[in-house]
Amino acid sequence: MTVISRERQTEVQRSLVVVFLLQGFIAAALIPRVPDIIDNIGVSFAEWGVISAFGTIGAAAGLFVANRAIERYGVRTTTIVSLSSVGISNASLGWLTDSTLYFVINSAMALALSVFVIAVNSQTVVLQTLSGRVIIGRFHAAWSAGAASSAALSGFLANLLPVGIHLTLFSAVGLGVFFLVVPRLLSRDEERIAEGKSGEVAVAWRLMPKRVYLLGVGLAFGVFPEAALWDWSSVYGRDALGFDPARAAVPYASFAVAMIVGRVLIDVVGKRVHVSLQAAVGGVLAAVAMTLSILIGPAAIAQNEGVGLVLVGFLWALAGLGTASMAPSFLSSAAIVSGMSAAAALTRMSVMQTIVIIALKFAMGASAETAGVEVSMWLTVVAWIAASVVAFIVLRLSRRHHATTHVSSN
Repeated sequence: MTVISRERQTEVQRSLVVVFLLQGFIAAALIPRVPDIIDNIGVSFAEWGVISAFGTIGAAAGLFVANRAIERYGVRTTTIVSLSSVGISNASLGWLTDSTLYFVINSAMALALSVFVIAVNSQTVVLQTLSGRVIIGRFHAAWSAGAASSAALSGFLANLLPVGIHLTLFSAVGLGVFFLVVPRLLSRDEERIAEGKSGEVAVAWRLMPKRVYLLGVGLAFGVFPEAALWDWSSVYGRDALGFDPARAAVPYASFAVAMIVGRVLIDVVGKRVHVSLQAAVGGVLAAVAMTLSILIGPAAIAQNEGVGLVLVGFLWALAGLGTASMAPSFLSSAAIVSGMSAAAALTRMSVMQTIVIIALKFAMGASAETAGVEVSMWLTVVAWIAASVVAFIVLRLSRRHHATTHVSSN
């Protein structure tokens, strides 16, 4: 049987790093412009929360479309179509003034983004199987790098460019680079070779192992703070902290940069500390850091804006460092699910994650509207604590699974 060479695997890995980075770069351009978008389409915080939550339903629909698209057209073609759709949709959002049209295009973008994520992650699963080592951390780090650089640059440009031109420019640049590297991803023939190496077993939903539900809920609580800060950080910076768009982007940029560092270190720290333990401790660290930011940040800024900005940025960086291992830990733990392939477990986990995040996003928007965005930020603290608890449970299951596997292999 034909084997994909080590050199070819390395080429694909490098290309995927760029693709993950570009996806973060395109999508995060919107973050500092959320207040402008809300003003342009004329909605309240509660209505914005509904739009954000129902956009997640679009992402859920994408989970069911993705597998069929990949099977029919291959990962490379699916990746091209889905990320192109994300870029075009993202560029159009800055020009909209109608909330209904924004809702439709945002939901369509979420669907395309969901398909893209499944497609590129399926290639990471293939490459991990072929290489025999964990490589997921570098891709998540690349995404964080793209998101952080985009958020920081977008915060600077927010005072210089209209939102429509801004988002169109970032999408055009991102897609331009994307089309240069996408031919280096696995071809359809190479996918078939890789698929021949893995025996994926279809499992009905009613027969799905309970661990998938646990991992899906843990993944949702671990990812929700990222999603919430993505949607609300610029609004929080403007309304709760009193910053202009450029300074309002600093806390999230600090958060994202720290996530990059944390995700780069996952494999290094993992040689001594199990990734689930990293996530459990990280959840506590993130919860404590955000609690301090909410409680003392506004007062510090009122006394000295520069010092307060540095303090809030530092605390958000600690939260980002704690969040870094959350998603990778739950995704990697798909290996402890018996009776399902890792890829199948990941898809089901993503569906569970989407259901929980929809509810949390509704709660985020409603609390921001009724009590203020500074109060709604407490939901991120609750989510980090919940994710930490689930990570501790997964740690015990992982050790039990490893012990059982080790005994059976002997």
